[in-house]
Amino acid sequence: MLLILTNAIDRFKNNYLSKINWILLLFLVFFLNVKMPVKIAAVVFFLLLNRNLFLEKDFYRQKFIWFYVSMIIIGVINLLINITSISVPYLFTTLTGILFWLLCIGAALLNSWFVKKTDTDKLHATITLFFILNIAVTIGQLILIMLDAGSLNPYIYQGMRQKYFIGTGDFMTGITLDVSTTNAILNSFGIVYFLKRNKMLLVLLCMVVLLLTASNFTNVLLLFVLFYLFIFQSTKGQKSIIVVCSLLMVIFMTKISPQNDNYVIGFYNKFFDKKIKAIAQQKIVAPVTEKPDSLLTAEEKKQKTAMLYLDSLAKKTLEVRVNKDPSLPTTMATTASISSGIKPTIPKANIHTEPYQRRRDTTAYQKGLMEFAHTTIPAFDTSLSQTKARKIPGKFIALRQTFQFLKVHPLKMITGTGMGNFSSKLAFRATALQMAGSYPKRMAYIHNDFLNNHLNLYLTYFSKDIELHSLVNSPNSVYDQLIAEYGLAGILAFILLYLAFYIKYLKKLSYGIPLLLLLLGCFGVEYWYEQLSIVILFELLMLLNIKEQNDVQ
Repeated sequence: MLLILTNAIDRFKNNYLSKINWILLLFLVFFLNVKMPVKIAAVVFFLLLNRNLFLEKDFYRQKFIWFYVSMIIIGVINLLINITSISVPYLFTTLTGILFWLLCIGAALLNSWFVKKTDTDKLHATITLFFILNIAVTIGQLILIMLDAGSLNPYIYQGMRQKYFIGTGDFMTGITLDVSTTNAILNSFGIVYFLKRNKMLLVLLCMVVLLLTASNFTNVLLLFVLFYLFIFQSTKGQKSIIVVCSLLMVIFMTKISPQNDNYVIGFYNKFFDKKIKAIAQQKIVAPVTEKPDSLLTAEEKKQKTAMLYLDSLAKKTLEVRVNKDPSLPTTMATTASISSGIKPTIPKANIHTEPYQRRRDTTAYQKGLMEFAHTTIPAFDTSLSQTKARKIPGKFIALRQTFQFLKVHPLKMITGTGMGNFSSKLAFRATALQMAGSYPKRMAYIHNDFLNNHLNLYLTYFSKDIELHSLVNSPNSVYDQLIAEYGLAGILAFILLYLAFYIKYLKKLSYGIPLLLLLLGCFGVEYWYEQLSIVILFELLMLLNIKEQNDVQ
């Protein structure tokens, strides 16, 4: 028996464990972790571990790495242009921005090294294991939520003051422990990657995890990419899986989390000023007597008082009848059931009572933002109703702010306003308001152009009710960052160095084209270069696809 077990372990080691590049796997797990100190430590450690890569001249010829170098150069040029007005906090902010780009360079060099020095099959096995681990962690997070809520479907469970409910997807952070949008986009990459490699079970698993994150933006973006694949780049078997994935999305949005379906429809109606009816859902309308007074109008309060009075009279009458004739049923519910012929039922929880209503208390974080806005921004818009009434989402307002600013300051169009001065995660982080990670308060820095535009806009939405906290209202965008803080020089560097590097291989790639489409779409909703997450996995997959095609030739 012991011999059989030993042989089985040996076979497992030889057939599976030996096929994994464990160094690459560890690098992915640690670098994609949400904590910045972990990312920094991962890059430094693995660069030292693989220091021979600095001797490889081929790496320095890869244009996409030089894109990161160009961002640092443009940032330094802007620093020198404004040398006479440089403060210590801004110098610290610029150095922090340079650190972000250096981390991008380090991760890109490591990706190139791993792809060059690792067998293609081993790279595929390692990436596959990473996705499997992420799937397992996400499903584990769902199970813990189900146990905590005591519900098989926390997406419709309104108890615990709506701790989960429509926000359940926010807890699906996966192995990175980053925001759920990161997990969603990583799995959208996985869907495309495994689809083109005909790993259909993994496609479906990644699709399930993507849906669990309830990321409406990623769902819509993936639908467009899957449509492209269905028309131009898929076999019959792949088309079938695409249809299955689309059906899973419909089922999730209509049955598992119908609130997200209504959210998407509501956004469409508001933005395009058109009316699309939400999918009909069964709703339990609670009697007015079961609703708390805080949810009632003045007229409904009168109705409630009258009905309770009549109910009390009916109850008193029954009690008198029971006292006169003890053989009668002793409870109102049973008496009513017998007299009406209705089968007695177990009372259900009233979702209109406090435990099932969302907390509307202002959080300490929101109070801090509101206090900052009141003391820093003149005539700050504090009206929740006016903010809700806006038809144009915050993201489009942010783009309009950027172009209006550049129109007024045409010289800024060449190299932009400088790192952290208008639109970047760095700008938000440097406020020391904990909006994009920790930052030393004594080095807090806020440029007036940022304060009067994107920061004002962000505070208008995110210092108020949680229903306004959405991707469509956030000013975050890679495109906005490039044009605002790096100008035309930054846009040209992005096109000629970053995009051009991948575009020249497009005819040879399989999953490279849809991955690039996904990334370009994602760049519209977050500062992904500074997020140090999805871009790194994208680059690894693209380099692997390029290597595959070169090996074939």
